[in-house]
Amino acid sequence: MSHKPNAVPVLQEGTVYTIILDNGRKVHDVIYHACVASGKSYFAKGDKTYPAEKVRNHSITGHAASDGSRRNGTPNPDRFAITDEVCEVVDVVTTPETNPEMFRCRVKCLMYSGLSQAEAEKVIASTPLKLELFYDVGRGSFAIDAEAVGNTPLYNPYTGKEIPDET
Repeated sequence: MSHKPNAVPVLQEGTVYTIILDNGRKVHDVIYHACVASGKSYFAKGDKTYPAEKVRNHSITGHAASDGSRRNGTPNPDRFAITDEVCEVVDVVTTPETNPEMFRCRVKCLMYSGLSQAEAEKVIASTPLKLELFYDVGRGSFAIDAEAVGNTPLYNPYTGKEIPDET
């Protein structure tokens, strides 16, 4: 009789599982996340999170999460999409001394549009670059030029997937 080693299942990011916590409580329909920033993994359902260290067991196979826009009639706060509900923008100052490479590129762009170098430098130095902030739970944050948001398809730099635009 040959002995086959037990295979350790690999959990899939964004997949739905059933878990059993250390205290014996069973929780259905939790989504597995592996946080790149902290290196830790956890399960989440609604506004509750369950660190992987506190999970005694989990289902061997999971299933794909639904689009996640609503669960039990309530919005999913972790759904990753562009909406009109939340918009966090930071202003980034660019001058020859502050963020000089970005300043140079922005000036060049305005010069392509027909402004002289002096005019372009004046406009850029007095107009901060607006970056819209995004956070993909379990992966990390990133920013996109606010002018691009809503005007062109955008992609998550962590997954390469297009970000749904629900505006």
